[in-house]
Amino acid sequence: MKMKGKKLTGLMLALIMAAGSLTACAGNGQNVSESTAEKTTAAVAGSTGAAGTETTAGDFRSQLPEDFAVSIMLSDYEGSPNSGEYGPQIKSMIEEFTGYKLDIWWVTSDNFKDKLSTVLASGVDSMPMILKVTATDAVVVGAAQNGAFQPIEDYVYDKDRFTWISQMKPELARTFTVNGHLYGICSKGTIGRNGMGYRTDWAEALGLDTPKTVQDVYDMLYAFTYNDPDGNGKDDTYGLNLCSYTGPLNIMQTWFGCGSGWTEADDGTLVPVHMTEEYMQALDWFKKLQDEGLIANDWAIRDTGSWKDDNCNGLAGMFVDTLDNSRRIWDYYVTNEIPSVTGSGEFASMTMVPGIAPDGSAKPGTQAAEQTTFFAVTKAAKTEAEVLACLDFLDKMNSDEMKMLCGYGLQDIHWKLDENGQVVKIDPDDKALHKGTSGLNQMLPNVNGGYAECYEFAWDDRVVVQNKAYDDAEKIAVFNPALSYTCGSPTYTTNGGNLDMILEDARTQYIVGQIDKQGLEDAWDLWYKSGGKEVIEEVNAQYQANK
Repeated sequence: MKMKGKKLTGLMLALIMAAGSLTACAGNGQNVSESTAEKTTAAVAGSTGAAGTETTAGDFRSQLPEDFAVSIMLSDYEGSPNSGEYGPQIKSMIEEFTGYKLDIWWVTSDNFKDKLSTVLASGVDSMPMILKVTATDAVVVGAAQNGAFQPIEDYVYDKDRFTWISQMKPELARTFTVNGHLYGICSKGTIGRNGMGYRTDWAEALGLDTPKTVQDVYDMLYAFTYNDPDGNGKDDTYGLNLCSYTGPLNIMQTWFGCGSGWTEADDGTLVPVHMTEEYMQALDWFKKLQDEGLIANDWAIRDTGSWKDDNCNGLAGMFVDTLDNSRRIWDYYVTNEIPSVTGSGEFASMTMVPGIAPDGSAKPGTQAAEQTTFFAVTKAAKTEAEVLACLDFLDKMNSDEMKMLCGYGLQDIHWKLDENGQVVKIDPDDKALHKGTSGLNQMLPNVNGGYAECYEFAWDDRVVVQNKAYDDAEKIAVFNPALSYTCGSPTYTTNGGNLDMILEDARTQYIVGQIDKQGLEDAWDLWYKSGGKEVIEEVNAQYQANK
């Protein structure tokens, strides 16, 4: 079936806040006009209402208790987060900017999951108002089903009230939609992180253009294997570097149009991608790469710890995984001064390709780096006004001011502008200096991106290329429509690991020739009879309920 930084007084800190860290800024990293800066300073100075917003009688803030504070539980990764000589002041700045007192519950990272389970089981009086959760965790899904969180779908997309969180992509919201209700704000990472990288100089030496289709990729892999791309006259290169980690196969499958994990069939139901024609096309293509020696024969047992070695050492020409790993291979070439084979006098480099199309008439695609971390507003926020206050707080944490304060700290103490007007950290390895911001970046939803748009950052050229590829990949990223539903499936919750292993093992065995197509189909049948049928039914029951 076809589916598819000197210690400062409080006054000095306030001045820094107004003049640098928490001021409006222009695209070149310089402050904008005085009038705009004055408005921003005035907004920061107010502590009884949200930044820049005058409290009115009909506003929800007037309905909040006098001692109201937003409580939030976060992980402590390094010990003593938001501490040191600047810690209290930075927290105070956050409170002044957002207009809310802040009560942070720090929990050691290795105990966070257990603490979360305990909190969820202890009732609303033991909960913070905001929890940072993994939406695909069965415990979290169960808590949502049992009423631990406030549904927020009626508020989030109010653009007049919430400038930033209203921009959350529907595909992301779907991940934490349970029984038709949205229960969180996505803590957005890099959606377009997955893609392909290849040796630029090898391709140039062979006269190859950047591949656009699956056939183009095959042609490049063949040439990298058999056409002596390094020009040394030896048969010592091959095309695609793979290892026992099979994530790259999942990425490449999306090139064929089969979807990511699950896909919507023609009849409107969700099915696992292995039930699509395109999935089989992808597997046959992978097998062709294996049979023709375009990938290493022993890739399936190669350790991930040394995975990039064949690219770094000039044996393999292509790498499919996260685009930042392709960039790290490029970093290796520059750091170790690996010369380009073209004799240009430059170092070897990698070209990053966001996505590939199945053919010339189709659009390219790549597997989305799924976003599963969400800020859930719990029932500890007991009134509508308190729910709105939590959402208002999270919305303001998306601002450039908060991104710079929580992510970088104070201007001319923790970061500065270089001669090009770009942001650089001051003594980035000085942990004591940067203790004040430690852990605070966890409060940034980053719905509108992870960096302040009004500043430029001093990144090297390779990171600039990488980030451009990220942006391009996000536009074509393929999401798994059943991501949250599988966690709401009782069968998958109890047996998902075994079911996944059946499919993954069969795929690898087929590619390397240990089983034929009949053996592959037998494995699929085993999957179905071992609980796959029930998973499909349970996933679709949730899917239909959310429509």
